[in-house]
Amino acid sequence: MSKIHIKLLSENALAHMKKNIDVITKMIKENDSNEWIYSEFPEKMFIEKKYEIDDFSLTDNPESNDKGLDLANSITIYESLKSLPRYVLTDERFWLWLHLEKFYKEVKSMMTVNGKSTILDHWMHKQGTRRGLMFGVLSRCYFRVVLTVDESLPNKYELTNWVIENPERFRNLTWRSFSSEEHLVRGIIKGEKKAIDANPDLEKNIIYPEIAKYVSIIGSVRLLDIISEDDIAAMICEKTQNLIA
Repeated sequence: MSKIHIKLLSENALAHMKKNIDVITKMIKENDSNEWIYSEFPEKMFIEKKYEIDDFSLTDNPESNDKGLDLANSITIYESLKSLPRYVLTDERFWLWLHLEKFYKEVKSMMTVNGKSTILDHWMHKQGTRRGLMFGVLSRCYFRVVLTVDESLPNKYELTNWVIENPERFRNLTWRSFSSEEHLVRGIIKGEKKAIDANPDLEKNIIYPEIAKYVSIIGSVRLLDIISEDDIAAMICEKTQNLIA
């Protein structure tokens, strides 16, 4: 497999994009090819960095309706990028390289561009780093796996598959301050899954925001980052069972 150097959108190009967001949005909406970016953006548009990754491809997934394809693409993104340092993976300029150049067609296919809010919220980081990463078309695929992959399971992507089947199982956790604690999020999802698996017919999406609130309440009286994955899983399983009841 061939190696490629990663790139970042240049600071000048990022400033140009923000200043001309209406024009950029129009061009993205109207063009299925990204050839226009090389004349619209100032040079040098992309900055090549020293980090190398295996080249990889994604499969078109219109509107993410195919959950199996969504899972496969998410795993591919994770496996391809997991060796990169976190400061690169949290930089919107890195994701904009992927959105604008490497996977332009696929990103458009994954999410219809309805207006500039789509570009600001889902291509860029208008919502801030935490929310921006979880809103991003490709970055959310990556971090969804980061927070659910479990090397202790026979299928380490079992939890990833579970949250992709129903995004509500995951979405409410990602906007909270504790979402950077991987063991905590993974434990919460394990607890939810254990309770739901025992009562599959009683699952209601209203459970999941209540669980997120409950974890925040725990955090008001205990240090969340010192609670073990198994302990939080047991607490959340019990709470989910009570909510179901």
